[in-house]
Amino acid sequence: MKYSGLLLSASVLLAVGVMSGCATDQAAQVENASATSWVKQPVSVTIALGKPYTLQFDKMAAKLTPQQEEILTSLALQMKDAKSIILRGYCNKRDIGNAKDSALARAVNVQKFLVSQGIADQKMSLRYNTDDAEHAVELELGN
Repeated sequence: MKYSGLLLSASVLLAVGVMSGCATDQAAQVENASATSWVKQPVSVTIALGKPYTLQFDKMAAKLTPQQEEILTSLALQMKDAKSIILRGYCNKRDIGNAKDSALARAVNVQKFLVSQGIADQKMSLRYNTDDAEHAVELELGN
C-alpha cells in the first residue's frame, strides 16, 4: 500500500512537472510569435538594365495599391540612377472597352508616384499596349 501510494505521488509529480514545462514552452512560443508577427519584412526588388519589371494590376484597377507603392518605393533609388525609364501600361482590349485610356492611366499613376519619390519626370516616357492579355505597368530602365 505504501509502495502504490508512493508510486502514485511520483506519477502525479512527474505529470505536473511535464505539463507545466509544456505550458511554459507554449506560452513562450506564443509570446515570441506575437512579439514579431507585426514586424513587416521590407520589400526588396531590383530591375536589371534591359529587363523590365512588371507591376501587376487588377483588371479594373488603375490606382496604385499600398503594396504596389511599397514595391515602387524600393525601386526608387535604382530608378534615380537610370538615364531613362519607360513606363508601358498594359490593358487587354478584349477585357476593357477603353483599354488605351486604362493602360495610360496605370502608367500615369506610376509616373506620378515616382515623381513624388524624387525621380525626374523628364527621364520617364509613357507607352501603352492593348494587344497583350495583361493588366500591368512594365518598368524598363535605360542607361
